[in-house]
Amino acid sequence: MASAPADTPCPSCSGAAKRRIGSPALGAGSSPGMRAQDATRATADRPDVVQSLPASRRRAPVTTNPLHRKLPRP
Repeated sequence: MASAPADTPCPSCSGAAKRRIGSPALGAGSSPGMRAQDATRATADRPDVVQSLPASRRRAPVTTNPLHRKLPRP
């Protein structure tokens, strides 16, 4: 950074523009990764509270056809 010139040519008017150091836009944007990071940070010190137990899974229907026993299972 010490070897960078103090002035740089302006891309629109070709005049001399002073070089300024600004903060990087690390938290800018609404990308899925940034949303996941924000959600993780929000729940780090205060996790979500469960209001009720999740519903139980519905049982698969049982068939009595003997030919179904020969079929491959998932």
